[in-house]
Amino acid sequence: MYPLRTLHTCLPRLCIGNQAGGVNLRILVIGADLVGLSCAQVLHDQGHEVTIIDSRAEIGHPQELPGFHTGEVDLSQYAPQIQLTETGCRRPWLEKSMAQKLPINYILRTDPATVVGEFDLKIDSETYHSNTQWFGGVTLQGREPQTEIIAHRADGTVECWTKGPLPEVEGGWLERFDGTFDQEFASVDASILCGIQLASEQKA
Repeated sequence: MYPLRTLHTCLPRLCIGNQAGGVNLRILVIGADLVGLSCAQVLHDQGHEVTIIDSRAEIGHPQELPGFHTGEVDLSQYAPQIQLTETGCRRPWLEKSMAQKLPINYILRTDPATVVGEFDLKIDSETYHSNTQWFGGVTLQGREPQTEIIAHRADGTVECWTKGPLPEVEGGWLERFDGTFDQEFASVDASILCGIQLASEQKA
């Protein structure tokens, strides 16, 4: 398990050309999900001026990916806020918690194609999206069906995701979602690591 803050400390600093020290850049990150937020965190920690833009009106909503947690990334610093367990958390609350601790610029409810401003670099974190359709729901522990992805939360609820029609459960679903993603990128850990990797691949 790796602490989130130290995962990217050994990454090379983003530089322009062959300048060894690099320079501070104005960077626009498209997408305020875990991929975009993790990417922005790396770049902010390197000293760059980062702005995140998202077409959604609220960070974390609507939820389009599971709150499934593999344990690969240490999220204990957020545990009280996100109802963290060994297998799951509330992904929207994790996105909000990360954003609250990341002092950068945020532009919401805006089409990235319409943004006005000069940036040295634009990074699209939404390129990790897929065409594979998934359907999810939240139910009480003990009522969950056997689905491809199951994430338990600390409040006694369970998040279930399946590629097929979501089966009915006793008492009905408390919440329902849908989204498109590949199963290998379904966990919050995978999203965070994708964002860190995305930042490390950038060249100005």
